[in-house]
Amino acid sequence: MGTVAARPARIPGLDPLRAVAAWLVLLSHVAFWTGAGAHGTVGGLAVRGELGVAVFFALSAFLLSAPFVRRALGGSARWSVGRYLVRRAARILPAYLLALAGVLAVAAYLGGAAASVLDAPTVLVHLVIGQGWTGRTFQSFTQTWSLTTEVTFYLLLPVLALAVAPLVRSAEPRVAARRLLLLCAGVAVAGLAVQSLSALVPDPQWSGALTTSAAGHAAWFAVGVAVTVLVEAERLGVRVSAQPLLTVLRTSPGTLVVLALVVWLIASTPVAGPRGIEPSSAAESLVAELLYGVVAGCLLLAAVSPGVTEAIAASPLAGAARWLGDISYAVFLWHVLVLQVVFAALDLRLFAAPFAPVLLLVTVVSVGLGHLSWILLESPVLDRAHRDAAAPEPQPAPRA
Repeated sequence: MGTVAARPARIPGLDPLRAVAAWLVLLSHVAFWTGAGAHGTVGGLAVRGELGVAVFFALSAFLLSAPFVRRALGGSARWSVGRYLVRRAARILPAYLLALAGVLAVAAYLGGAAASVLDAPTVLVHLVIGQGWTGRTFQSFTQTWSLTTEVTFYLLLPVLALAVAPLVRSAEPRVAARRLLLLCAGVAVAGLAVQSLSALVPDPQWSGALTTSAAGHAAWFAVGVAVTVLVEAERLGVRVSAQPLLTVLRTSPGTLVVLALVVWLIASTPVAGPRGIEPSSAAESLVAELLYGVVAGCLLLAAVSPGVTEAIAASPLAGAARWLGDISYAVFLWHVLVLQVVFAALDLRLFAAPFAPVLLLVTVVSVGLGHLSWILLESPVLDRAHRDAAAPEPQPAPRA
């Protein structure tokens, strides 16, 4: 038998962040389905839980860009295309396909509106995770548009890292770090521009596809890469900036969390667009994208702040935090299906259902399904994907 490679070292602060991101997305869907999102401050905060997607995107960029950033700053990193693709597929596909099977089974059982798109083309599009481009998806799988964007990012990241390598390379790590941060800022600005302009596209399908694309959300990915630059520079003892504000933020996770909450509150107002299905204007799309990115950046910086890792690792709740992080992806995949089944089983009316009881029920059931998915499927598959036996020698990551 081959030996099982240890999975990459975890940053304990990221586990509760994953759980928070998944629950925020769940919160937003419950608020929308029950109609609570249209009323009051709490409803506004709940429906803006969609910003959890920004947190997920920033997290992906933070973790996956690390080897490229490390090499750009003069460090070393083990990386190979084969392992990268196998491990990304192992992380995404098994749980996704299981959840998709559940969605198809429930749609066939319920019939009516739930089965209105139960046809071969739609199923095939979902099998290749292309629903983010077509906009045609199942009522209980609408949240998976973000997986199309995630997979696009996975495929583009190594290519872009190789392409920008000459632009950031320097014998001085501090210079390379600053160039990387400047590049992240440029990508973020371009992404914000795409997000704004997408609202002006007359064709709804193309507008929606552009809005949810990797280009449309480039700012959120850029936030994650920028945090990676800061963290990797610190590990190498490189001081990127002499500005005291950066030092304060890097050592004050509580301040960052409070700032994230304040920005979330601002985003809950009409300044970030309507709370329902009404289309947002270009200005509203820009504001929402910017505010969500700020929240994601603050929470990610807080999660990787010095001292947070040690505090969580030493806490008696460390095991629970790790478990919540482990099941977060499955909770994300299953919660809208659970919501659909709850509405059907309890004969609830769309936009006129009790918010708190539905939120509690959907959370509990989704967590239970997430636990089963992790124990029975995801964890065994990931262990197998990280085996060292017969694996080719990793190649150095392109300098980026």
